[in-house]
Amino acid sequence: MRLKALYFIAALGFALVLTAVGFSAYAYGSNRTTAAWVQDMQLPDYGKQQVIYHIDQRAGLFNGHYRHVLQVAQNHVDAVGADKLDLRIVLQGDGLDMLIWAKGNANAERQIDRLKAEGVKFEVCRNTLLARRLDPDKDLYGVKREDIVRAAVGEIAMLEQQGFQYIKP
Repeated sequence: MRLKALYFIAALGFALVLTAVGFSAYAYGSNRTTAAWVQDMQLPDYGKQQVIYHIDQRAGLFNGHYRHVLQVAQNHVDAVGADKLDLRIVLQGDGLDMLIWAKGNANAERQIDRLKAEGVKFEVCRNTLLARRLDPDKDLYGVKREDIVRAAVGEIAMLEQQGFQYIKP
């Protein structure tokens, strides 16, 4: 009886995965195109921006949240221009897991390196490092001394006082 239940659960899980893949394929199918007028739009310049992304949550399924944050950051740089954007990604709590996940993940490392080359700063909360007993040299990807801030919340408040805008991607 237990074996039948196990087979049923496995088959149900497999069916759910296939359904999700099917819906994804439909939603992002190659036969879809964006209207020409959207593609041809002339859009105004955004001007200079100072922005904080506050990352303090877990990765989600298949590290989806962290992948999303890196893509949003790249889209932001592309939209505004690296020369006109001062973007700080402030990581605290579970958000530091982004740099743990990135270490040894070639795609994530490449995305982070590209963002850094375009001027994006990844700031790491020292309080979280101490509380979680993390060694940035061993446990996190690409963290240098100048990337460590005393407290993420203090850093965010200071940056907001300097005119930075807060975004929670």
